[in-house]
Amino acid sequence: MLSRLAPCCCSDAQDRNQLTFNNAPTTDDSGMVCISEELAGTRPYQASPPGEELARSRPYQASPPAAVSRLRSPHPTEEGSSFRSLTEEEKTAEKDRLQSLVNSFAKRAVRGCPCFYVREGTGERLSTHYRIDKSLGYLLVLSTQDRRLQEVSCPIAAIQDIYSFIEDGEACFPPEVIKHLTPEQKEMLLMVVYRSGARLFRFCLLEMSMETRDVFLECLRVLCIYAQSAPNWAT
Repeated sequence: MLSRLAPCCCSDAQDRNQLTFNNAPTTDDSGMVCISEELAGTRPYQASPPGEELARSRPYQASPPAAVSRLRSPHPTEEGSSFRSLTEEEKTAEKDRLQSLVNSFAKRAVRGCPCFYVREGTGERLSTHYRIDKSLGYLLVLSTQDRRLQEVSCPIAAIQDIYSFIEDGEACFPPEVIKHLTPEQKEMLLMVVYRSGARLFRFCLLEMSMETRDVFLECLRVLCIYAQSAPNWAT
């Protein structure tokens, strides 16, 4: 299990385009996340506060197979050692890669990224967008009828795991979701599991491509670890 990350390494309080964690003020739609060496040394994850809209997410009744959260590395010692074995140039290159990837994703996600929201009960696919709020604290799936409303409001710090069909297989997903998808659509399928109080909730999304699927997985992992490192997050 990864230890908590060090605070964000950004120090320029004058940057008006910067979005930071820990409820820092934001001034526009752009995003900035700073990657510490500790975070760069962990394995990439490849492959409005919750109100009444939370009830639209399906309660998570059963644990999928191997429900060990990949949001935190299962082998931190091995992976940390691997990162420490890199040269300084390789470490810098990896930090820069992750920094660029997460910043680019955050800027897009604050504005809204296209996706399909899959209703678990019926398997209906709804063309919509997901967003991340400007504090980078909530993952929002927007209503298909009114983008001022949300189908789901998921606290990023409360995310327990994110499953992808391509890596985790059919057994991890609700059957009614799987049976309505083509083989190509299954490759884009994701399921986010998060905690609210004593209960777990889940919701399913289809990304638009394999590339955006992988970026979503890796960047949400980073954002989740940052959100959980905030002083006011209750463990």
